Amino acid sequence: MAASGNIFLRAFKILAFVFLFSLSCGQSLCAQQTEGPGASPSVIERIEFVGNHRVQRDTLLARIFSRPGDPYSPEAVERDFQALWNTHFFEDVRLEVEDSTDQPNGKILLFYVTERPIIRRIEYKGNKSVSESDILDAYKEKKVGLVVESQFDPTVIMRAEVVIKGLLAEHGHQFATVKPTYERIAATNAVKLVFNIDEGPKVRVGTITIEGNKAFSSRKIIRTMRHDRPIAIPLYFTNIPIAHKTFDRPMLDEDMEVGIRGLYQDHGYFKVDVNVASLKTAEVNRKGIPGPIPGLSRKRGKVTDIVIKIDEGEQYHMGKLTFRSADPDQGLVFRTEVLRNPGLFALKEGDIFSTSKVRKALDNYKKLYGEYGYIDFVATPLTEPDDTKKIVNMTMEFDQQKQYFVRRIEFSGNTTTRDKVIRRELLLDEGQMFNNRLWELSILRLNQLGYFNDIKPEDAELKRNVKAGTVDITLKVKEKAKQSISFSGGVSGLQGTFIGASYQTNNFLGLGETLTISAQVGSIQQNVTLGFTEPYLFDRPISTGFTVFISRFSYNTARQFGELFGTGTAINPALQQNYNEDSKGFTVFASYPWRKLSKTGFARVGLNYGWSTTNIKTFSQSAALLFEEVQFSNIAGPSALNGIVESKITPTLSYDSTNSQTYPTKGKRISLGISFEGGPLQGTVNSVGSTFSFSYFRPTYHKRNVLAFHVQTTSISGYGGKNVPPYDRFYLGGENDVRGFDFYTISPFVALPQLTTISVPYLNPTVLNNGSPTQQIATVPVLEYVPTRPGGDLSAFGNIEYRIPIAGPVTMSFFNDLGVNGNIRSSDLKPDPAIVQSLQQQYPNPDFRGMTMPGTLPVLPGTNFRPHTSAGVEFDVVLPVVQAPLRFYIAYNYLRLNQTIIPPLGIADPAVCGNSAVSQPPGAAFSFNTNPQLRQSLIGLGVYCTQVVPQLENDLSTFESTQHIPPNLLEPKLTFRFTVGRSF
Repeated sequence: MAASGNIFLRAFKILAFVFLFSLSCGQSLCAQQTEGPGASPSVIERIEFVGNHRVQRDTLLARIFSRPGDPYSPEAVERDFQALWNTHFFEDVRLEVEDSTDQPNGKILLFYVTERPIIRRIEYKGNKSVSESDILDAYKEKKVGLVVESQFDPTVIMRAEVVIKGLLAEHGHQFATVKPTYERIAATNAVKLVFNIDEGPKVRVGTITIEGNKAFSSRKIIRTMRHDRPIAIPLYFTNIPIAHKTFDRPMLDEDMEVGIRGLYQDHGYFKVDVNVASLKTAEVNRKGIPGPIPGLSRKRGKVTDIVIKIDEGEQYHMGKLTFRSADPDQGLVFRTEVLRNPGLFALKEGDIFSTSKVRKALDNYKKLYGEYGYIDFVATPLTEPDDTKKIVNMTMEFDQQKQYFVRRIEFSGNTTTRDKVIRRELLLDEGQMFNNRLWELSILRLNQLGYFNDIKPEDAELKRNVKAGTVDITLKVKEKAKQSISFSGGVSGLQGTFIGASYQTNNFLGLGETLTISAQVGSIQQNVTLGFTEPYLFDRPISTGFTVFISRFSYNTARQFGELFGTGTAINPALQQNYNEDSKGFTVFASYPWRKLSKTGFARVGLNYGWSTTNIKTFSQSAALLFEEVQFSNIAGPSALNGIVESKITPTLSYDSTNSQTYPTKGKRISLGISFEGGPLQGTVNSVGSTFSFSYFRPTYHKRNVLAFHVQTTSISGYGGKNVPPYDRFYLGGENDVRGFDFYTISPFVALPQLTTISVPYLNPTVLNNGSPTQQIATVPVLEYVPTRPGGDLSAFGNIEYRIPIAGPVTMSFFNDLGVNGNIRSSDLKPDPAIVQSLQQQYPNPDFRGMTMPGTLPVLPGTNFRPHTSAGVEFDVVLPVVQAPLRFYIAYNYLRLNQTIIPPLGIADPAVCGNSAVSQPPGAAFSFNTNPQLRQSLIGLGVYCTQVVPQLENDLSTFESTQHIPPNLLEPKLTFRFTVGRSF
């Protein structure tokens, strides 16, 4: 049985009752009117309800007006009948009036009711483009009131039908039909309601034609139509459409008003008229290939072509601006000179009129008054266009309302966090004038704590006392889990293959302290950390804490390359950086807000002290030479690699106005630190360093997406005759800076000298064997050069990201990274004096007069401060258990080191063998030295210049080729990586 038919049946019953009631006026219902003047009036003896089961008698009695003992009146009875029917409790109501058998002139009112059935089940059939949850959300938004176990009400069902059709229209199904039907459930007064949905064809936006436009191109106008413009690739001169959006007439109206009209009115066309000239819907069945390929893709269904007619009118300019109070008895709080300030109202007389600047001014005025307690301030712009002069005169009418002071500030929802922890972050105190800006900054400070779910301004309930001019604030918060256990794992360029776990007590005991214990085991890094932070020491805003750590860093370039790319390496094992760094130590820190720099408390000055001891164990020739030849300790040689003690103090200055510590969407972070270690602080390392970091986050595209910037520079230098240890120098590359490159691979290269020997065979003509010269061996000392990365003393890198939320915890980011790293202080790359002295004892010598040992390690050409860049796309997935985003990114390194690293090649001095015409290659060094007695002996035999020297040169050339590092070994063109965390 259709629900709509039942509506007409009940309407017919009402009309029939009214008709019968009028006919019975001469009978019992009108007996009171026919009685003579002396007769007693009729009285209602009792009122009965028959047929009600769920609705109580007292409820029904409260809905009617008559009561037992009241005089009987047909008009009153008719009013009671209508009152019962309007309750919508019943699908049928019948009234009978009977004479009382016990009391003369007594009347008994009998209401026979049939209760409406209960909706026991609701089903939706045929819905494909919208889910049942989407429909229920639409019911909630439109306040339909149709739920299971509610009464069957045809009016509510009709309202639900309209909402479903509107929802389908938003998804492109303007021709959808919705037919509600119901079935009675046997033996119960309940029904099953079924909505039969036929979505029909999906309608998409076809071509959009703009007519009458002169000031702007059709392309620019269509780009303002956010709901109807095609999804396209924007080019400088045109757009390449990829897909068409769903047609929805309300969205089209919004595009015309907000998009097109807004564009014109922002450029002075104050009286622009925008209308839909025509809408034509047609079937489309174009053959093609699947996919969004312009001009070639298959296209089926219905499309609506839109023609928009624009009457631009004349361009208007800003005229006179006046201000007045909405209350004639109340003057303006601020002088008009203040209100005309360009920082508040950007339009000057004669400027092209812009409605967007007017809206911005309204927002500025509201903020200005909000800072002085005028919570309910409203500014209304009254425009007076002058068609003759083509100007718009404007009067700003201010309804200033009352100024409010804060009486009480209370909190709800903080079951663990104590009130004082919240109150100390507020910049607004009880008794002060209400300041909306300080209140918004207070909410920002609370969000920075990380103790609560994101707090929004609407979470604060303001109760005004207009008479007293006071306001009570109740802030509702929802606490995050106080204790968290997280697990992580994966493959990272920084940590290799790793697994980790951490335990953190956030907001310990409700006082704001944080205790953290974490451990991580990986193929590159292993560490255990214990940390504690007290944000308010002695109830003062002094943040203090400490960290204790034990760590091991295993660096192996060949293994890192193999783990990431699953391939072997062709590099000489002697050139691989392979060493272990074992460290343990602690840091203590304290910081205090610098009110003079920032009254909001976002700026802080701090002081950190760190102590650590480090042992280095090298496993490759390159690493051993790097650590043993560079002097950074009072102890020379391998012994310098054990017991390296660093004692460092670092003053810091920081500023943080971001709205979240983990996932910021607006604000900025600035930090500066200058470190000093060694000297009076003791330790075996002397260095001075600095670090500057700047991050900026800005919401874009209706505050949905985020544009993020990050820049960081670092520098370090040794002093007191000591160099900076190689592990304290700077290396770029990896997911924390230039993410397309592998960890520790962006660095200048130097050539480290090493003394070794070569055995050279020669034929001795004076010693014959069966008449032939005998082969003998001459051992010759050789100076070889090994290329390695020493790190830089000055580095800088920058990142730019455009972050787009996709769905739920998934975010996509387009990024571009740029980094440079190099050495500007050659004095920090001094070889150990003992090694230099040993080598210089043999080079130069009389026969090799061109050989000299440099006082500093030379940087190989083309590797110092060489720019490295990466560009790509990244996907972040936030998982609650991990408490950090999982990252998948692919990067293309379009600026990278594309040359082979070639160390200097040693050759013999041509003059020794009387060949002074032989030229020396650039960068070559005379790098072998024979014993004087052996050399003279070989010369006497006539084999030195004919056999020994050519063989030495050939051996050195062969050795030098094994020292080459190909450009694609650790700087690939394309990188795909999975890791945990965020670059910034």
